[in-house]
Formats: sequence, structure tokens, C-alpha cells
Amino acid sequence: MTQAELVAKKYAQLTEEDKIILKACAKSLEFFVTQILKIVPSTQQLSVIRAIDSGVKKIAIKSGHGTGKTSLISWIVLWFGLFKYDAKIPMTAPTKNQLYDILIPEITKWAKRLPDLLADEVDCQKEKIVFRNGNFAVARTARKEQPEALQGFHADNIFFVLEEASGIPDKIFEVAEGALTSENSYAIMAGNPTRTTGFFYKTFAYPDGIWKLFTFNAEESENVSRQAIIAFQKKYGKDSDVYRVRVQGEFPRGTSNVVIPISIIEEAIARDEYDNSGDEVWALDVADYGDDRSVLAKRKGKYLYGYKVWRNLDLPELLAELIQEYKKAKIKPKAIFIDAIGVGSSLASMAQKAGLKVAIPVKASYKATQKDLYMNARAEWFFRMKEALEDEGKMINDDYFIGELGAITYEINEKGLYQLTSKKKIKQELGRSPDIADAFAMTFAQTYFVDEDVSIDDDELLDYVPLIYNYGGAVW
Repeated sequence: MTQAELVAKKYAQLTEEDKIILKACAKSLEFFVTQILKIVPSTQQLSVIRAIDSGVKKIAIKSGHGTGKTSLISWIVLWFGLFKYDAKIPMTAPTKNQLYDILIPEITKWAKRLPDLLADEVDCQKEKIVFRNGNFAVARTARKEQPEALQGFHADNIFFVLEEASGIPDKIFEVAEGALTSENSYAIMAGNPTRTTGFFYKTFAYPDGIWKLFTFNAEESENVSRQAIIAFQKKYGKDSDVYRVRVQGEFPRGTSNVVIPISIIEEAIARDEYDNSGDEVWALDVADYGDDRSVLAKRKGKYLYGYKVWRNLDLPELLAELIQEYKKAKIKPKAIFIDAIGVGSSLASMAQKAGLKVAIPVKASYKATQKDLYMNARAEWFFRMKEALEDEGKMINDDYFIGELGAITYEINEKGLYQLTSKKKIKQELGRSPDIADAFAMTFAQTYFVDEDVSIDDDELLDYVPLIYNYGGAVW
């Protein structure tokens, strides 16, 4: 018996009431979402649902975080696969994580809410969604070296899903443009508007009438609480590009002089394949006068993977914590750069005397290695970090770190050198000192480290820890 015959047989066995429900679902996405999945969509989600019900086939959504765009896409995928005849649904995104860890699990979650009438009609697998009627949705990562992600699909009804579309290489769109813009195909592309170039940006910047455009501003979403918005403002700074992109769903300002633009940040966070083959390097930004926070940042190769914060510690206490952190590390750092300005000026020598031989004092005010390019070492460190993130680098998805990076701006001074905005000014604008960002930048203070044969006796360090507290203050 063919698939079509099986579907016809099952339909014939349905009650008249069930047939009426299925017909209503086939005609209306809104009916399917509200009456079958029992969901109350947000105003923003409902606007897209009703656009589709009115016959719109091409949808583009630029969105802030938490607005429910991925849930919305999941509902549409289920509806399309269940109720469209001969349907194929290619789904793509710049990273495997977005497809296999976010989108497909989200579809699976909503499929489990289907009533008995539809429950066995969907088989959610790791890399695809298979419908009993013969339709399917399949995930393919969008990479510029594999531009065929959206090619090779033939059906009466094709629905293209492009998640985090701002990060999808233009080559993908170029190869699939004919299929995407065909009158017989459906498409939805959505994502944070991280860059002011590419197909996604041009769709909004230069409307052509093909795509129906939507903006999901988290400030206006019922899915995002007022408390969350206030927290985002505190983390990112309300006037920052990070806030514009991650909250308001707006593209960054084209004239921004941020050292590390949000597009580089988002790509580094999402990157599946990255370079962590280099040395383990740490850096400690010591709390200055009037501040209470010291930050230890950790990097492995081009992977900025973690940090630790200590508050209200004097130098001996901070050194004790640093030594314990070193002892616990499975991979020992080749270097620990320590901020040697102000309060922390003696900490590196204290650490070396304690046996922590990889401690290296550095100063952000030092002259840069490339003196004809950067005003000082701090500017050079940040631009080195930018280069690393652009070149197969990766960073943690941490709101405070992201917010601080978004606040680090530069200008070309009267000598023609790159000069960063002062920490004092950033603190006034952001409401806190950019200690996390500075600590990570400091891990790029040098590109060479101590000799390979340097070893540290953990027992020697352990014996030293209780002695530190006997100083009762800084050691001079």
C-alpha cells in the first residue's frame, strides 16, 4: 500500500468531528497553534501567523533575544509538514548548535504537545523531522565552503527555514536565490541583526516587496519581562550596539567605532569549529582603588573560555586564591599576566616569591609593540583579541563580558594612533568598570611565554598559602 493510500485509509476512519478539526488546521496556522497546540502566541508571533494565513510566503524577522522566534518557527514547521501536500522543509543555520541543539529540540518539544489525533504523525529524529504523510524537515549547516545547503529539494511545497540568518554566508543565498524567491516556495529567515552587510541586512535595508518584514523588539514582547529588560540594560548599556541587536532587534549603527563589533562577538560565540590548539594563558585584572572586583580570565589558544571574579580581597588573600586556582587547573597556564598598575603593582613579585614562576607583571600603559599603530599596550591587546576572534576564535556566551566588549571604543588620536576610550569613561556610561573585558584582553599581552621546562612544585605553593595571611596587608 502506498503512502497516499495509507493516509487516505486513516482519514476514512476518522470521525466527522476529527475531519472538521483537521480541515480547520489545514486552512489556518492560527487555529493549529491556538486550538491544537493550546498556545497563546505573543502579539509579535501572532502578526507573523496571521500574515502566513493571509497568503504571505516570504517572512523575514529581525529579533532580540527571548521573543520566541524559534518557537514560532517550530510551530510553522510542524503545521507545514502535517498539512501541506508533498512538502519538503530544508532548515539551515550557520552552526550545528543552532540546528541540532536548539531548533530541532524546540520542534520536538512542541511535537510532544500534539493531541492523540496527530501524535503518531510526527517522528522527531536527531537531524530531521519525518512526517507520516511522507513530508520531512531536514537540517543542513550553512557554510560558505558548502553552498549547496538549500539545493536539491524538489516538491510541490518547499518551505525554507533560515535560522540566525544574519550569519549565513552570502554564497548560500546566491546559490539558492532562485529557489528562495520562487512564487511556489515558502521561506522564513530570522535572527539577531548582527551585521550591516549580507543578504539578511539588504532584505531590510532595501525592501523589494518579496519579503514581509517584521521586527521582534524584546522591549515590546510579552515573552520578555520588564525585569529582564532592566537586567539587559545594566549588562549591555542601553545605548550600546549590543543592546540594539540583542534586545531591540535592530542592526548595529553603521558608524560604530567599537573595537570588537557585535557581528564578530556573535560569530565567535556560535562558532562550532574553533582554534584552541595554542597555549593556556591567564590574566588577572586586580581591583583598583575604589573598586572591589578582581577578575581572572582564562584562554586556551583562541578560545576565551572562562573567568573568575573575587571581591573585597586584599593582596595576600587574592594571591592565595590565585595559587589555589593554579593548583586546581588540569592544564597549567604557560603565563599568568598580572595587572601591575596601582594596587596590583607588587602582586606579580609576591606570586613569584611564592613559587608561581609563570606570573608576569604587565601594564596597560606600556608602549605598544607596534608603536606606529597603537597609543599603548592596552589598545594593542584589544586589537590582538579582535584578530584572534575573527580568525577561528571562540568566546563564552556571557552577558557581562559581551556588554563590556560592546563598550570598548576607539578613536584615532592626533598622532594617528589607535587610542581606546578610558576605563573611567566606560564606567560612567556602562555603570561598571570593564574588568572582564580588560582581563581577557590582557591574556594577549605577549605572544611568547616562559620556557617549556619551567615547573612548579604544588607542595611548595601549598605550604606558602597560610604564610600569606601573616603579612596582614600588601607586601612591599
